[in-house]
Amino acid sequence: MKRPFHFAAGFALVASLFFLSHSALAQAWPARPIRIINPYQAGGGSDLLARLYAAKFQERFGQPVVVESKVGAGGNVGTEFVVRSPADGYTLLVTPSTLTINPFLFAKMPFDVQKDLAPVSVMATQELILAATNSFAPRTVAELIAYAKANPGKITYATPGIGTPNHLGAELLKSMSGIDMVHVPYKGQLPAITDVVSGQVELAFITLQQGMPLIRADKLRGIALAAKRRIPSLKDMPVIAETLPGFELNTWYGMYAPAGTPENIVKLLAGEVHRIAALPETQEKLQPIGFEVMSSTPAEMRALIASDLSKFGKVVKSAGIRPEQ
Repeated sequence: MKRPFHFAAGFALVASLFFLSHSALAQAWPARPIRIINPYQAGGGSDLLARLYAAKFQERFGQPVVVESKVGAGGNVGTEFVVRSPADGYTLLVTPSTLTINPFLFAKMPFDVQKDLAPVSVMATQELILAATNSFAPRTVAELIAYAKANPGKITYATPGIGTPNHLGAELLKSMSGIDMVHVPYKGQLPAITDVVSGQVELAFITLQQGMPLIRADKLRGIALAAKRRIPSLKDMPVIAETLPGFELNTWYGMYAPAGTPENIVKLLAGEVHRIAALPETQEKLQPIGFEVMSSTPAEMRALIASDLSKFGKVVKSAGIRPEQ
């Protein structure tokens, strides 16, 4: 005789089968090729990191690991592709922290940064430096603030576009110091830097990778880093936070999986990122081009995302930046 189906018991059975299948998936992973999506142009920071870590993953896991670029909408196209992919660990995302700025720049986001992605690990930061044309009189952050207050609206700063980290860095500087500067947006970093070098514009936040060769060649003057603290490779370069406590801005890169990816797989990937970051060869490849290599737990990365969303939401509102329709 058939026993009557008991809902609670049935639910428990389904749940146990679900978790067992996820556990089995995690234990068998990876059983086939993995792909890492870069949502920006090939050759950029996320592409470089994705390819370096893909090669190490392939050595470790014994499966092909392919990097694909899916470009568009400020990184949203590639990110949405990962969000819509199966949550099985075979499609990953490597992207910069512009992911935490985009929700304030686009009126309609195709995904929720906090709900639709599973953070794996922070991979690296690329520090920004506040650089000036050589004819700019102030040489320190304190002198810059004093000059700007005495000459409101007369200082110009260049960026590669509205809403970029470079733009928000200058707006953060303005809001924390109470100064007024004029934004000169460009279509890309190269023309912005070119006009600071020539003296058409006075200031810009640029990456160390782009800025240090020009500073060493006396084509630009470095004023201060936007990092939290001084970095070993530039120990004589001050940071803005020494004058404006709490100021910090950098572009950080992280690895993500689709939300719902088994926790065992996420933890395994995070452990691999940590292992690769600690390799001397990783440091040797990335440090000379302005990256500070690091790693984190998924929970630490999730907290960083929340912190950035809070910070950039305030900066965008203060700057009066309107989302694209």
